[in-house]
Amino acid sequence: VHKLVYHGLIMAEDGAKMSKSKGNVVDPLDVIDAGYGADALRTFELFLGPINENSNWSSKGVAGVYRFLNRVWTLTQEYIESDKQGEANTKQLASSTHATIKKVTDDMHRLSFNTAIAALMELVNELYKLKLDGFTSEWKYTIESLVKILQPLAPHMSAELWQQLGNETQLDFEEWPAWDDAQIVRDTLTIVVQVNGKLRAKLDVAAD
Repeated sequence: VHKLVYHGLIMAEDGAKMSKSKGNVVDPLDVIDAGYGADALRTFELFLGPINENSNWSSKGVAGVYRFLNRVWTLTQEYIESDKQGEANTKQLASSTHATIKKVTDDMHRLSFNTAIAALMELVNELYKLKLDGFTSEWKYTIESLVKILQPLAPHMSAELWQQLGNETQLDFEEWPAWDDAQIVRDTLTIVVQVNGKLRAKLDVAAD
């Protein structure tokens, strides 16, 4: 289904509308030339907020997204260089991977790019914890899926990583990864308590 979506404006850091007369315009080339690159700029613009709302530019924010992309790069390099003989928590690895694929896919369909990026950041944080036990062959699906779902946001870096992972195909023509709900494990469930139709409590209980 095709529909028209009106995107919001990127405002100056103080919330004012950017204009040459005010001298508060941010030139994308200046951001790229400062060392952040096109992928960081593109990803940050999508991370600013809902696509249909106005958002304020943040020089600190683009630096944060740049650090996130660097973490993805470093994680992938460490996986490539490892002997794949670790003792990974394969259950948690699969659960985090499939849950993120599901979340990002749904967010992309809703054009909710900012929440998709947040989910990717959460996954990378989790992977940095899991990698402490070493990399195994099961990490291949996780790393390749991460690169695939990052591609619409940071296409240049993702394409480079895809080649470094030993793939001879073009990432643009690779199938989007599918998730398996059976692989998504939740240790806790949230039980909503209502009395006479009114919310009274939310209880986090063990999944079993």
